[in-house]
Amino acid sequence: ASGVVCNDAMQFHYSDEIWSFNPNQRKLAPHKNIKLSKDEAIAKAMEKFNEYVPVNETDRLKKEHYQETIPQTCQQGFLAFDSINIKNSKKVVAEDSINHIDNRLSLPIVGRTDLHFTDFKVPLRSGTAPSSVMAEAPFLSICELKTSWSRIGRAKRDGTRSFSSAKLPSRPNLNHLQQLAFYCFAKEKKLSISPYLIYLTEGDFIIYTEKNCADLEPQNLKNYYEQLVQNCIRKERLLSRYIDLDEPDMILEEIAKDVEPGFEHPFYWNIGAKHLARAKKIWSN
Repeated sequence: ASGVVCNDAMQFHYSDEIWSFNPNQRKLAPHKNIKLSKDEAIAKAMEKFNEYVPVNETDRLKKEHYQETIPQTCQQGFLAFDSINIKNSKKVVAEDSINHIDNRLSLPIVGRTDLHFTDFKVPLRSGTAPSSVMAEAPFLSICELKTSWSRIGRAKRDGTRSFSSAKLPSRPNLNHLQQLAFYCFAKEKKLSISPYLIYLTEGDFIIYTEKNCADLEPQNLKNYYEQLVQNCIRKERLLSRYIDLDEPDMILEEIAKDVEPGFEHPFYWNIGAKHLARAKKIWSN
């Protein structure tokens, strides 16, 4: 929730259009965004975060702490996006709905970009022309924004708990690379792509591009997209084993026999005590 509202603040401030659900058309569609000031964007994001309902006592302590650090993290986001001259773009689009067909899959891959914008002043890729030559054709800059948060420590003797300092990653996360690769691959039929993977903490930011990170070079992005598709193929193969079962509970029971639950994951199972108990019962059987 804290990461989502930081992303919202960026979109409230920079975006010309934000895709959202249109109740009349019953589908996602772009809507014109009236840009807010940075302070207004943070305030609106905080209103949304304050509505978040913690799932347990630890989550409540984290919410209270992040209420203090979200504004600082948003300020780092503004510094990051200003540094890539996003305001020079004629059109910034947020939450663009992508429904991508890969013929190797039965179902489409869907996603929503954080921000993308057209940039006419991106240097040509290495090896295509001298570095002094600037691209005349527009590049579509696709930005994926991620946040890193301070972690809560164990309870002390007096019952209080402290928080560690949030740290920026030394290299991009594999899942984040696959996600950005998907967006780039789905969009590259229209324009040349310039990828940005941006990480924020309350005190700093880092921007990965193909100029400072080999993972974001075109061929490597293609490899990460292929990894994503292979993951999807395996999931579809798994589900296809149970296509003849009619009852959802029967399908669930059979799938549970073939996959690891990963209960040790830091946040995947923060779904409330009732649902977590049900999940553990399914795998215990």
